[in-house]
Amino acid sequence: MSTETERVRSSRKVQIPARVARTGTFILHFVEMVLVMCIAGGGLKLFFSGAAQAGYPDLIDLRFPEFSILEIGILLAIPMAAWMRFRGHEWRPTLEMASTSIILAILLVGAASLGFMQKASMLDWLKRLACPVMLIPMLYRLDLYTSHHASHRRQAHAAYPAVEHSGHEG
Repeated sequence: MSTETERVRSSRKVQIPARVARTGTFILHFVEMVLVMCIAGGGLKLFFSGAAQAGYPDLIDLRFPEFSILEIGILLAIPMAAWMRFRGHEWRPTLEMASTSIILAILLVGAASLGFMQKASMLDWLKRLACPVMLIPMLYRLDLYTSHHASHRRQAHAAYPAVEHSGHEG
């Protein structure tokens, strides 16, 4: 029998408090959505440059500002929905999040039509509010956006693809 002692390596894991982890997850999801919206903004440049080449160089300013604002809302929503589905979110929260830019565009067009704001300022307000408005559905479904539910659902569905849902959300 040997009396030698073995060195034991300690694999210390740093414990992150749950509140900090949940806050980090919420912020990460918000930043992802903001980045997706910024990338979608690149698509807007293509849309308006295509319109200019088709003979409508001033869509946003003079000719069709309402249509342009609604189009921008839709072009911001589509990549957002695609990214959320890619990340494994269910349809309901995906549509809630993606619809924020469309609803904002509709509200801005309505406010301008009723005379509460100038039509020329709709784009500025859309740029200012598109990202903060996403916080509304995120705060409404705080548990979803502060946990890793989406990735767990995707893994569970892959493991049990034959399981059918009853159609009721719980």
